[in-house]
Amino acid sequence: MKSRLIALSFVLAGLLSTSCFQEDYSECYNIYKLVMSYKGDGTSEIFPEKINRVEMYVFDESAVCVSSTVLPDKDVAAGVTVLPPLPAGDYRIVCVGNTYDTGVENLSSKDYTKILFAAEDYLNGETVNGNDSLYYASVDYQIKGFSPMIYEETRTAQFASSHYDILVEVVNAPSYVGKHPKIELLGVSPQTDFENLAKGQATDYIMETVHDGVKTTTARNNIMRHTNHEDVYLKVTGEDGTEVALINFAEHLEKFKLYIDPSKQECLIPFRIEFGTPELPYPSDEICTDITITIPSWMIELVKPEF
Repeated sequence: MKSRLIALSFVLAGLLSTSCFQEDYSECYNIYKLVMSYKGDGTSEIFPEKINRVEMYVFDESAVCVSSTVLPDKDVAAGVTVLPPLPAGDYRIVCVGNTYDTGVENLSSKDYTKILFAAEDYLNGETVNGNDSLYYASVDYQIKGFSPMIYEETRTAQFASSHYDILVEVVNAPSYVGKHPKIELLGVSPQTDFENLAKGQATDYIMETVHDGVKTTTARNNIMRHTNHEDVYLKVTGEDGTEVALINFAEHLEKFKLYIDPSKQECLIPFRIEFGTPELPYPSDEICTDITITIPSWMIELVKPEF
């Protein structure tokens, strides 16, 4: 009986190995897994909470893209996927998360600093409202070839944030400002490369606004994680064309550095522009010079610098 089992094992090995010597590697039994992880600014796994869609790109040792795909929802939900069949060699896997309205260009450039992702509106030459809540991961992976034996290996793709979250509140706006002032982000970096560095010609975004029907207009979006804060501005213009506020990002970040840390993975940069006071709104028929620029009080309560 033992000799029969041994013989059967050799036959099975031969059957399994047959397709591994052909160009079609789909029936080979080597399994190369990719675990997707994101811990933000803490130590707990929050990948499922933050990332719901992943595009995966596989590059060979010459930086040629040999595979690109949107991962199945079940793989993203599980935080693990299997690489496509690949010949033996060294590869780089790049993943971009939450690419709902994001496109990729220069994929064939063979240069990771020139392969860029950006809002599809930007790539189409249209007005940009903001970016997806984007995340990026890159990991080297060595494929050791194929064998008739089942072989499994795993690498972890550790994601990092590729965006800042921007929140703007305009409160007690007089009539010349209106319920829907024009809120612009001036000089932002519109692209991020496959090294997760924001870049590109400085571009202006126009944020979409929502009024609560009482006294507050809110705008919220994401932008790429630029490093040139001193060149980026928030501009608010009233419905009649009057410039209400022009706020430099670097100055705003410095003023509220106890509450805003752009080095954090999950970074919210908020602005609160308030006319008059909540108790006594400014008359709506005059130009208001009593404007306070701060951050929402709930954020001050949430962040306790003394601790």
